[in-house]
Amino acid sequence: MTYWYTLFPILIATTAAIAVRHGFIPPLGPFPAWATNLMGGAIAGGLVGGLARLGWRRLAEGLAEEGAETRLVNMLVLAAGGALMGAVPAAAVGLAFSQGTAVRVVEGCLLGGGLVAGLSAGCVLKEPLLSSVRVGGKGGPSSRRRGTSLRKVLDTSVIIDGRIGDLLRTGFLEGEILVPEFILAELQSVADSPNSLRRRKGRRGLEVLRELMQDEHVEIRVSSTDYLDIQEVDRKLLRMAKEQGAVLVTIDYNLNRVAQVEGVKILNVNELANAVKPRFISGEELSVEVIDRGEEIGQGAGYLDDGTMVVVENGRRHIGRTVRATVKSALQTETGRMLFVEPTGETPTRCEKQAT
Repeated sequence: MTYWYTLFPILIATTAAIAVRHGFIPPLGPFPAWATNLMGGAIAGGLVGGLARLGWRRLAEGLAEEGAETRLVNMLVLAAGGALMGAVPAAAVGLAFSQGTAVRVVEGCLLGGGLVAGLSAGCVLKEPLLSSVRVGGKGGPSSRRRGTSLRKVLDTSVIIDGRIGDLLRTGFLEGEILVPEFILAELQSVADSPNSLRRRKGRRGLEVLRELMQDEHVEIRVSSTDYLDIQEVDRKLLRMAKEQGAVLVTIDYNLNRVAQVEGVKILNVNELANAVKPRFISGEELSVEVIDRGEEIGQGAGYLDDGTMVVVENGRRHIGRTVRATVKSALQTETGRMLFVEPTGETPTRCEKQAT
């Protein structure tokens, strides 16, 4: 704020000149009126400038946080209301007493006090005074305009998973993406873990965030909101989602269930992945590589390209081969879909091994 060092002396000189011009302060002892007004005006200018700078800094910090639009509108509305409320007693003072320096000072204090009180109240108040400024509110113009583009809060598991990046780049998820600072701290802790697997996961999560931050088509930002009275990260996420009216994006099964109980809207990437997997009906044929034994005698197991587990009846003898199989049934579980198939009787072919 280098410009401040230029404006501050100008403000002091201006208020001092105004005080000398109007002679608000009478002579004090050996000091003539112009000297007392010069010093009094300079002091008043310094106080006004300091308060203005403090208020501007507080306003700038407030606008950088969540709900800035709501607080700004609240400040304007309450400032106008406070100024009107201060004007009433100021007018009463002006009518009750003859005009003079003291009366003008009291009137100015009443008006200024009402204005400052309104600005302060609007800055603290988080709930919108005008329903039209509620983002995503029911029935408001903003709700109709933005539709389902609600804010999304990411948890650690979905960032480490990595698929969230593809969903955002392809436009399947819309709206502002929030990454809380306490999630960044947890990712950093995982990336610094002595366990090599956890360390790789944490670094992959940080890399995913870096790529999203550099993508100009993704509306993502880090949120400084934190709840020091809460220790558990999951509880912080749930509270933040409630306060922001946001959607929590995760792949954490337990967090998913708790959020549903507490009425927090949630998007589970695993559920989305299961929903878009191809559907197979009984009698349909497919190719699958049998890579392991099944739980039952004679069973083999394999996976489709999308991760769907396939149980091959009488498939244990085909381990290491790709076979044609016929779908017999499908089972939907909490962790995904399973297919039960039988070899169609075609001669299995040895799975081609890729050169390394």
